[in-house]
Amino acid sequence: MLLIRQLLKTVSFLEKPIWHYSIACISTSRPVYLVFDGSEHPTYVLRKLSTDRELHSHQIHEYLYRLVGDLVPRPMGTLEYAGEKYDVQEGVKGLPWFQIKSKFFTEDARAGLERKLWQTLKDFQSALRSDSNKITSFLPHEELRQVYEQYKKLEQSLEPGLEKLVGLAMNELAKMPDCPAIPQHGDFCLNNVIIDTQNITVIDFEDFEITKMPMYDHFTLALSLPSSSPSPDRAVKIATLEEIVNEAKHLGIPKEAIQWHFLHHILLRLGPWSMGEKRSTYRAWLKQVLFRFLESQTS
Repeated sequence: MLLIRQLLKTVSFLEKPIWHYSIACISTSRPVYLVFDGSEHPTYVLRKLSTDRELHSHQIHEYLYRLVGDLVPRPMGTLEYAGEKYDVQEGVKGLPWFQIKSKFFTEDARAGLERKLWQTLKDFQSALRSDSNKITSFLPHEELRQVYEQYKKLEQSLEPGLEKLVGLAMNELAKMPDCPAIPQHGDFCLNNVIIDTQNITVIDFEDFEITKMPMYDHFTLALSLPSSSPSPDRAVKIATLEEIVNEAKHLGIPKEAIQWHFLHHILLRLGPWSMGEKRSTYRAWLKQVLFRFLESQTS
């Protein structure tokens, strides 16, 4: 904390004396420092930029703010101190899901929150589509092939029937019209939003453009919703959700192709993205979802 106080002494945007501010640290794989000036929400948020990936995430954040505005926190630039670099963003009102989920114990409260989340995703992706340089057409069957090849490299044995099913999916996708390639947040879920009474703010851009496969973010969000069952049997049915079916229709994706987009989603998340201890529990659950998905296609 002393280091962060020394760092803050070097900046010019503080409106009050340094002693007026308190600092809290969220201990994750990447420490996050919250700077408070007495209010309930942080005035500033600081994160160390230790890797090229983290620096790239900061640059993506600046790009997204220019495009989507207050759907993401306002970036304030970078600071250097004692040979280390930090990015600084303006704090936003609201709290992360883990701090307020107990408040959404009624069906009406959960439904209201979920409507706001779906609308936030819609607004976020609509803003992304306004950047014509980012929107191209691509071949979904090739995208599926690539994530399947990545998955095979990590697995010593494959689920029975998976090779055949992926081949079927690729053949069917190849016969369908090309769909728009849309940059995805990459991890648009409850854990990566700040929730306020009126607004929802999107955070964490390390996985931005992990794929341009449409509806990837929709599946990620759907699987994280309060109403989403932890049961793998229920999880495989999210492709029939009204919000996902409507998005497919909006993008001109045939309804029968939605299941193959979902298969792509599962395989991508079972690739390098979920390797390591941090996501081991989620990876084990995704493996069960994949198994149930295979069963649902062959039953």
